[in-house]
Amino acid sequence: RIMLPMISSVGEVDDALHLIYRAHAETEEEGYQIEMPNVGAMIEVPAAVYQIRELARRVDFLSVGTNDLTQYLLAVDRNNPRVADLYHTCHPSVLRALWSIADGAKGENTPISVCGEMAGDPIGAVLLIALGFNVLSMSATNLLKVKAILRQVSLAEAEQLLEEVMVMPDARSVWKHMEKALKKPEVAGLFRRAELN
Repeated sequence: RIMLPMISSVGEVDDALHLIYRAHAETEEEGYQIEMPNVGAMIEVPAAVYQIRELARRVDFLSVGTNDLTQYLLAVDRNNPRVADLYHTCHPSVLRALWSIADGAKGENTPISVCGEMAGDPIGAVLLIALGFNVLSMSATNLLKVKAILRQVSLAEAEQLLEEVMVMPDARSVWKHMEKALKKPEVAGLFRRAELN
């Protein structure tokens, strides 16, 4: 598999695919039988969100990098302590961008996954599943926590929660609503552990 990072235009994908196909053809001409690898694109910048269907038609799979996408959508450097509190993956604009991405990929039948801190956060994972992302990439330390949360919430419940938060004005409102809704007795302990990490 080949992943094209930081894609911001269809032309970049076309140019990269041309080079990949040419390199593949050259290796075959030299007598090597190498299977053409699947090629994917990372969706990490706002420009890619608005061309998602065109990008999805050209590649075998897509992956959303939520850390960079959130940073660029909100124009917030998450590593700058003076503005880091403005960075939040539950911001309504981020959720709407993710919805557009998932919808565009689905419309082109292109597999899509998510990587980044949002996938490893219990609230983020529930929202991502509701948005239509079925493949979440996260650090091993978050895996059991996220898995336990997702086992406690049905897809219908997650989709209902998503519908409720999509009309909320800010990330704080979204977070509080999700936290309250998901603090069932059986998952409350998972949230306490998440807050400590």
